[in-house]
Amino acid sequence: MPVPAIVWGVLELVALAITLHELGELAEELYEGVEKYGKDIGKAKEEVRKVIQSIQDEIAQKIEEKEEVAILLALEAADPQGQNTRKAAGRGATDATINAAIEQKIPFRDAITQVCNAADRVPVWSLRKKKGVSIEDLPKARRKVLEELLSKSVEQLADVEFEEFFVIRLKQLAANLLFEFVDECLSWASPLKCEVNFGPPPSFDDHPVEGATKLQRLGKINPFYPSPFQYQKGSISADLMISEYRHQRPDKGNIFAIVEIKFQGDRIEAAQFVAYNQMLRRAALVKTERAVIRFQNKPVNSGGRLSLFRYPEDIAVHGKNEPDKSSEHEKKEEPKQQKSEKSSGRSRHSRKRGI
Repeated sequence: MPVPAIVWGVLELVALAITLHELGELAEELYEGVEKYGKDIGKAKEEVRKVIQSIQDEIAQKIEEKEEVAILLALEAADPQGQNTRKAAGRGATDATINAAIEQKIPFRDAITQVCNAADRVPVWSLRKKKGVSIEDLPKARRKVLEELLSKSVEQLADVEFEEFFVIRLKQLAANLLFEFVDECLSWASPLKCEVNFGPPPSFDDHPVEGATKLQRLGKINPFYPSPFQYQKGSISADLMISEYRHQRPDKGNIFAIVEIKFQGDRIEAAQFVAYNQMLRRAALVKTERAVIRFQNKPVNSGGRLSLFRYPEDIAVHGKNEPDKSSEHEKKEEPKQQKSEKSSGRSRHSRKRGI
């Protein structure tokens, strides 16, 4: 029986999901270009070594905790936002909650920009499906893995325009791999933590850790899939969390900012930011409970900042006369963006569930 076209579409999505630090045998059996993609990720990692240095320059390795938040506040105040960001202009700037997230100043915009630049340059079509290969041709164990993923995704992805979704998914995955690489190089004490998961409300349970600061990853195919709270309704996954104290566990009581990263073509939905704000209100209660000393016994009124980083609109910009780099990029990507806006909203939810 021939494999339906929709199933092949999901297989291609799954193949992108299994592009991890070292691509496995499953990808090699289904796809050509695996070796090249692996090398491309390697080159991207070399690019972000300067990001690692920039983080070390901004926050010394042995910084005192009492100084760390003050330095984050100083970096936030000096955030090199561009015009699109300061005025909440362009993609997604239609809702008050989203506008506030766009305009929110954050530290490390330079570092985030450099990582996203590297992820954006990774060729998105390195992988090509091998002709004549079907699910039935795969060994039983590997076929079972695919079937388990497919059983949870075919219905959800029925209306998704796969081509555009693949590009977004691959860039998001590349960015995650690079942020995780930065964290590893900093002995898992980077203030930038990617794919931080929180359980469903009202408690929003914290992401499990290994040791003091390393986030637990359960995925054998994709390090970020499944997440610890994968199948719990209402759970959320932050693209990036900036910790107040990078040598402490990245949990609700240690959030300086949540940064949602959106590459071009990815949907921006107010409901997602409402969920983040709900979690941050819970984080404020946790911080209040932990506070040994409170000014006039007042509770902590914020669990952290909430920022939307749209790539490339919100990249770091330095100098008053520097041209807006996002404009040229947007013109090149305009046909792709118009196509994406016609896509089903299910694509974003599928990505956030790790499919």
